[in-house]
Order: sequence, then structure tokens, then C-alpha cells
Amino acid sequence: MARAFEGIRVVDFTQVLSGPYLTAQLAMEGADVIKIEPPGIGDQMRNRMIPSPHADHDMASAFLALNHGKRSVALDLKDPKGLAVAHRLIEGADVVAQNFRGGVAERLGLGWEDVRAINPTIIYCQITGYGSGGPRGEQGAYDGAIQAASGMMSTNGHVSTGAMRTGYFPVDLFTGMAAAYAVAAALFRRERTGEGQMLDVSMLDAALNIQAPSVAQWLVDGFENTLIGNSSATLLPTADSFDCAEGTVLMSATMPGHVQAVFEELGIAALLDDPRFADSKARIANKEAVNAALSEAFTKDTAGNWAKRLGARGVPISRVNTIAEAVDEPQLAHRGTLVEVPPPQGFTEPVRLVGSPYRAAADGPRIDRPPPGLGQHSKAILAELDLKWSCD
Repeated sequence: MARAFEGIRVVDFTQVLSGPYLTAQLAMEGADVIKIEPPGIGDQMRNRMIPSPHADHDMASAFLALNHGKRSVALDLKDPKGLAVAHRLIEGADVVAQNFRGGVAERLGLGWEDVRAINPTIIYCQITGYGSGGPRGEQGAYDGAIQAASGMMSTNGHVSTGAMRTGYFPVDLFTGMAAAYAVAAALFRRERTGEGQMLDVSMLDAALNIQAPSVAQWLVDGFENTLIGNSSATLLPTADSFDCAEGTVLMSATMPGHVQAVFEELGIAALLDDPRFADSKARIANKEAVNAALSEAFTKDTAGNWAKRLGARGVPISRVNTIAEAVDEPQLAHRGTLVEVPPPQGFTEPVRLVGSPYRAAADGPRIDRPPPGLGQHSKAILAELDLKWSCD
């Protein structure tokens, strides 16, 4: 049997995060992803965006995270010869992916109409900050700007800190996953109809999708979420973070059984007979008193022990881990989430990277090759096209 996208060729003009995450998902399912990069500088993530000791040889860690399984060709798309090679690659491709700022692809001769003229059955996926057309259609964007534009920041942070962005890239990566789903759907549709199509993926749209429950609260209920720190949108004081004798826990005790288990395990079950603590409405109305009782009780043991004790009773809870602690979670080893990848160029040892977020009973995703060096596969791919000149 074969993985879902074996035999599918993707010509990948994307850089930074959202687009490379899209094409990495396709590569793990067997697609031949050919990454097109500017000669001499390459993808911005190689050496110019997020600090890394490996940036000096164009292999910054954030680049490695999203570009495994691909082949790299260095092409100057502003040079007619480079553009001609790109067009030759498109002739035999199934998917084209790009995340140029709105209007740039058309100016380069790589817009939807240009590509469709070369290959009528192509799946063409473009990712932009705000979608094609409209008042912001040609405006550039990064993850942080979309967090601000989408309202995401207005619900992240504490009253004492004000609105805050996240320390990771939820918009970029969710946009990439949404685009991967769109490409998969379009390929499935092509199997039925024989038709290619253009996919227009917007980071702003994706950011609203990832906040769909909060958006619905405003549109349907007229309720606007505010800064709640580590507490929950449920408003329940039993869904919050608590400092312990060592470390911090975050728990989401929202069901009556959860609350009963928490109060019993913390040794304060008698408080449930107090009218202020008796049910969820009362606990919300008396949030400060409930929080104070829980906070005092949690200081009597460590975060790790509370997570084990309450987790064993079915309470959704975890110690607040650092990234370093999270990657050592035994569950990740059980799942095989972190994958050992052969040494990329400039490395002497294999590197560990995050693999796919899902497992399949057969023919599932895997990483076939390390992230490529800039232009590492140019000669081989040009030879596949029967072209002899150098485009490096």
C-alpha cells in the first residue's frame, strides 16, 4: 500500500511558517515537495528570523522544524531562465503552494491564471494575510499582526499585563494545517471531477476559525470575552492555575464529579456544604472565596504530585511544563511524536524534530529525508527536466 500523497508532486514557493507547515504535512504523507528558494539567501527562516546557532550555515532550528522531507531548488524567479524552470516544474506538478504577499505572484508570472494556463488540472493554494481582494488584500502579515487584527490578543493576558500575544505561532501553524486540509480536499475532488482549482487561504480567516466559540459568543450572545489570565472561559474558579509547594498546575475541573474529586483530594470536602461552594453558579458568584480556598490547599503538595493524584481521579490537570520538560513526557515517547531525522547539511548527528500529530493504522505519515540545504537538489531536479544550465 502507499501513503495518501505518494505520486503527488508539490511545487512549493512558500517561506517562513504557514506555507512550509502546509507542505511539510503533505511531504509526511509521501508527496514529492520541491521547495523553490531565492539563490544565496533562501527561505527567511534559514538564517534571518528566529535566532539559532545554526543560522550561520542556513539551518536555523525553526527552519528545520517545518522543512523536513523536501527537496530544495535555488531559482531566481525574476530571471526569465529561473521563471522558465519554475514553469517546467509546474507542468508536471499536482499542487502549487505560495504565500507571497497579495499581488506578488501575479507580478512574477506565477498567479493563478498564469499557472492554470500551464497546467489546467493544477491545485493552486495561496496563503495570504487577509485573503485575495478587499481593502487589505495586498497587505503583508505575520502571525503577531493577525493575532492583533483577529481579536485573539484581546482575550490573552491578564488585567495586570494588558493584551498579550502568545509565545508561539498559533495563527501561522493553524493556517498551514487548514491549507493542508484544503489541498487534500481539492485533490480528492480532482479524483472525482478531473478539475483543478484555486484555493484562497487567509490567515485572518484561520484566526477567526481557531476562535470560533469565542466569536459565536459575541455574534450570538453579545458577550465579549475579556482578559482572564489563566482562568477559563467557563468562568469557573475550579478551572484555573494554582501555585503549589513546587511548580504550578493548570486544571479544568468543570464537571460536578471533577469538583467533588478536587475538594476531596485537597482535604476541603466540607466546604461543599457551604452555600457559597455548593454548585457552579454559587462558586462563580463567590469566585474569590473559592479561589482562596483552593490556592491555600494546593500549597500543601507539589505540582507533580497534585497532577498525579487528581489525574488518577479523572480531573483534567497538568503540571505547567517548560518546553524542555514537555519533550521528556513519557507519553510522547509512547506515541513516537518526536522523530529522529538524519543529519541535515552542516550537522554531524541526527536531529530530533516534531513529527505528525496523528497516527494511522496503515501507511501513515513519516519523515523521509532531512530538511534540505539551500539548492541542495537543484542539479538533480534540473537533470530530471533535461536542463543543463546552473541556476544557483
